[in-house]
Amino acid sequence: MAQQSRTSAARQWCGSVFFAGLAALAGCSTAPTHPSLAGAQLPELVPVRDFVTSLEATGHHRVSPDGTRLAWMGVQGLRPAIWVRTVGRDDARAYPIRARGFRWTADSQYLAATVDSTGDENAHIYAVAVGRPGAAWVDLTPFDKTASSIVQTVEGGADLMVTSNQRDKKVFDLHRVDPRTGAHTVVATNPGNVSSWVVDRQGGLRARVAVADGQATLQRPDAKAPGGWANAAQWDRFDFVRLLELDADAAHVWAISGRGRDKAALVRMRLADGLETVVYASPEVDLDNALISSRTHQPLVAYSLPDYPHRQVFDAALRKRLDALAGGTPAEVFITSMDQSERTMTAVVATDRGERSYLLPAKGAPELLGENRLSLLRAKLAATQPIASTARDGLPLHGYLTLPEGVEARKLPLVLLVHGGPWIRDRWSAGASNRSLQQFLANRGYAVLQINYRGSSGYGRAFMEKAIGEFAGRMHDDLVDGVRWAVQQGLADPARVAIYGASYGGYSALVGATFTPETFACAIDVVGMSHLALTLEKAPAYWEMGMIGWHRYVGDPSKPEDRRTMEAKSPLFKVGPKTSPLLIMHGVNDVRVKLEQSELMVQALRKAGRPVDYVTFRGDGHGNQRWPNNLAMYRKTEDFLAQCLGGRSGGVDYYQLGAWAF
Repeated sequence: MAQQSRTSAARQWCGSVFFAGLAALAGCSTAPTHPSLAGAQLPELVPVRDFVTSLEATGHHRVSPDGTRLAWMGVQGLRPAIWVRTVGRDDARAYPIRARGFRWTADSQYLAATVDSTGDENAHIYAVAVGRPGAAWVDLTPFDKTASSIVQTVEGGADLMVTSNQRDKKVFDLHRVDPRTGAHTVVATNPGNVSSWVVDRQGGLRARVAVADGQATLQRPDAKAPGGWANAAQWDRFDFVRLLELDADAAHVWAISGRGRDKAALVRMRLADGLETVVYASPEVDLDNALISSRTHQPLVAYSLPDYPHRQVFDAALRKRLDALAGGTPAEVFITSMDQSERTMTAVVATDRGERSYLLPAKGAPELLGENRLSLLRAKLAATQPIASTARDGLPLHGYLTLPEGVEARKLPLVLLVHGGPWIRDRWSAGASNRSLQQFLANRGYAVLQINYRGSSGYGRAFMEKAIGEFAGRMHDDLVDGVRWAVQQGLADPARVAIYGASYGGYSALVGATFTPETFACAIDVVGMSHLALTLEKAPAYWEMGMIGWHRYVGDPSKPEDRRTMEAKSPLFKVGPKTSPLLIMHGVNDVRVKLEQSELMVQALRKAGRPVDYVTFRGDGHGNQRWPNNLAMYRKTEDFLAQCLGGRSGGVDYYQLGAWAF
């Protein structure tokens, strides 16, 4: 009812005399002009504000280890907050903070939150004693220009194992932090080549992974070895290996590993020599992740995504509980927290139309705890379906298609939505990699196509490595071939196709506008790279250890031949008289892709006399956290695409009037 009341109020506002002045400047909602949409029975136009903020939406529900409390993310008044209540009671209390995530300490007495308040990626760890009257958040890592993250909570107390680059901005040392006092104990100093630390639940340092040139080496503490560490196993630097949890004997570690195989599998790795035993693998795709029991130290669930989500549940009783949540339909069902007994847990059911969070008590039926913004709109949203196509060189491609409701799927205006990374992938569940834009764009009347181009993760090492040297090459061909597939299927109007993306996706949008303007009527770039060499030269210091991967796929700008190639693949140097109209948006605090990248591109476009709309977001960086910035981003997007492709726009959203205050 509250949602309907706000929508009704918005309509009344838009028709009022007061709003008429604003309408004269930017207009209220506009009807679609594309022939396929004009006169169609499109669903209700969802206001932009409902996609970017909500007073009712909640998420990230977590049960405390002792099973007595629940914590979740929501808002208090108009401010982001983490809420806490006793299980089975209505005694919720808010702790205002804008956090990227949080976790309970092992003793259930503290919440520890990761906070990047300005978008510059210098994340701090805050803690609050939830059982203490009047307690407030305390910054446990109050260091300037320092990034910190939580590795592990320590059983039997409140301590946290934290990595921090306070000492050396290029690498991360391992600290043990006491939230009761704020005291730090340096457990291990990074010699300059350690990419990860393996810590047990008692806070003991059991192993580390060191990298050098093309090799990764698993090392174990050894007082007799040089430097106190002995080599245990080696693997190719570009084999995917993610260490998860130690086994009960502390002599083995569970891992998602692609060593010696194309698809990453769940393995049990012996720490002494790296010997692996495969426990579960998918023949189609890499495993995404696995949940390991803290009680039995055995795998509970393994997750993968061949098209629709798949979960392999190793315990029959648990499988029954999770299947009941899915209700016999495709869904990603994630266990997000468990108490110490592992009988009470929280879970998220994620679909193409949002996420719902549940409490699964030890006894009794699941309890719906809350929904995210998109799920609150689910009745007004469109279905997303997996698709398969073939690139021009014969490579099989996979992706997702979202079609607008209420209109025939024929010669529609289309938005090619490109994921970032590039070493991630688009997923079926909404919001995973593109902020639920597919649903927003479909509601505006567009067909939305997402292609997992070569280089995307999840489809094996061979598929990923087909992207080596293919920036603005075959990676882009895959995207263009996806558009051709949609045209051949009769779904898309070839004259009304836009390309939209953020980060690498933003780079792809710039490539589309400059390299292949005949395919794209317009393009939207968010925090995208325009000059590849400059991007790597001005990358954050903590990228240094991973720079070998960028050099392998894109080039080393310190080498003249590589630099020439990188400049030839940079959209900045391809701006010309046929460049497609562009909307460029960028967070001013972005440390990954500096604002300079967009500034240079805008200058080049204006010098060439090409149309460009340029928007910057203050207080945000490589992706927006603040809803006023997201409101501006969505509003600019719908107006730009309405003019370019002929979809509809909601016009001025009355939330814009107060957005300045946030």
